[in-house]
This record gives sequence, C-alpha cells and structure tokens, in this order.
Amino acid sequence: MPGIRQILHRLRAVENIGRMTRTMEMISTAKYKAYHNRCTAIVEYHDALARAGYLLVTPQVPIEHPLLKENSSGRSAILAIGSTRGFCGAYNDYICRLVEVHINAASQTGKKLDIYAPARRLIATLGHRGIVPTKIYHNVDEIPSNIQIDEITGDFIEQYMNGSLDHFGVVYMRYYSATSQHAQTLTILPLTELIDDLTTRATVIWPWELSFEDFYLSPSGDRVIEELARMIIRSSFERCFMEAALSEHIARMLAMRNATDNAREMIKELTNEYNRARQGQITGELLDIIGGSEASQ
Repeated sequence: MPGIRQILHRLRAVENIGRMTRTMEMISTAKYKAYHNRCTAIVEYHDALARAGYLLVTPQVPIEHPLLKENSSGRSAILAIGSTRGFCGAYNDYICRLVEVHINAASQTGKKLDIYAPARRLIATLGHRGIVPTKIYHNVDEIPSNIQIDEITGDFIEQYMNGSLDHFGVVYMRYYSATSQHAQTLTILPLTELIDDLTTRATVIWPWELSFEDFYLSPSGDRVIEELARMIIRSSFERCFMEAALSEHIARMLAMRNATDNAREMIKELTNEYNRARQGQITGELLDIIGGSEASQ
C-alpha cells in the first residue's frame, strides 16, 4: 500500500490534470459556439450559391466550360484536413482511414493519387502508416483566410481546367449536428458533383413556381460562369474547414469532459485512500503511545 506522501503527490497531480482538462473543455466549448454561429450566419449565402449552381448545370442548352466537363488524365488529388491540436480522441484516425480508402481505390483502378494536407496533427498520423503527402501547406489558419483559400483552390482549378486532373476532393470531418459528425469526402471537381452535393444540402433547392425568360450576360457568359464556379468552390472549401473545426472542438469537448469526470472519480478514490491511510497512521501512533505508557508502569 502506498504511503501518505505518495498518495498526496498523486492526488495533487490528478487535481492539476482535472483543472487543465476542464479549462480545455471550456475553451473548445467557446470556440465551438463561435464557429457554429458563424456557420449559421452564412446558410442563406450557401443556399443562394446552390441555386445559382443548379442553374449552371441544368440549362436548356448545355454550357461548354472546362470546369463542367470530365477529364481523363488518370490523376486524382485529395486534401485531407486533420485537427489543429491534439486531445480530440480518434479524430485524426478516422480521417487517416478514409485517406487509406482513397489510396486503395486508386491502386485498384491504376490511377495516380496525390495527397495534400495542411501542416497539422494528421501529418504524424499519416507518417505512422507510411503515407507521405505530396505537398504540405504550412501556416494555414484553422479557418483559412480568403487569400489562403484562393492560393490552394486556384492551383487545383488551373490543373483541372488544363486537363491534368480528373478529380479533386476534400477529406474532412463533416458536421451534421452536435451529436453527429462523420469523416467524409466532398468532391470539389468536377464541379457538377459538387453542385449536386450543394443542392442536396441546401435548405431550399429551387423555387419551382418561378419562371424565367432569356437574359443577356455582361461580361461574357464564360467569364461569369468561371467566376461563379470559383465562388462556389471557394465557399465549399471554406465550409469544409469550418465543419472540420466544429467537429474537432466537439470531439475535444467530449474527450476533455470524459477526462475531467475520470479525474474527479480518481480524486474521490485517492481521497478515500488517503483518509484510510491517515486513519491507520493515527491508530498506529495511538497504539505506540498506549504501549509505551503500559511499558513504563
């Protein structure tokens, strides 16, 4: 049985850990609420882009544009979004398993797959499984700025438009609700698949009771279409990072809450153990005093 000094040392260590996990839980809770409010505020914007995208891919006369066609170069790419920090359970493991699914699928079909990722905790998880990303993006914020999004998406858009890329997707933890998040892949290119996903998720797909007549575009239709396509891609890309952040902070909230509860249980057990050890020590000291008194008589 450990001595009183060891029990006190363990008790203080567990109390410090409990305070730390509680603080981390509170920080993730505050960040989750902030990101959730931000995500809710742009729902109408995403719905409007979904409606515009639906018009883009369902015209009476099909639109000819490189972003709306399918390529056949035999090369695909994915961008895997991991957690910015640790202590969030199996978050990165779920992302890594889905990346492995893409690797196996590309191997079976004989296609080349390039893996991209921000410099986050996922890089170490991928490294343990022998997966080396083609490119790592450094200094990317938890929610990338517009400049960072343009730099990343612009490269893939250009590759797709010149025909050197067949498919580009984002592997991330998709947020459905506070109790439901799953690792999934959102197809960004070809654009038709992205728009199909957006219209499915939109609150209102399209007000069918409205009718439209022919209209003129200024500037040219190709330029309008390409700018609209880039807006849809940038918006969807940002939403992937936002949902990944929401899911990460929820995972950390739950992990730290469980850790705090476990610390409280351990503190209770150690306190009882300390009380028993202290009571035994006091009883022993009393017996020594009584024994010494009897011996002196």
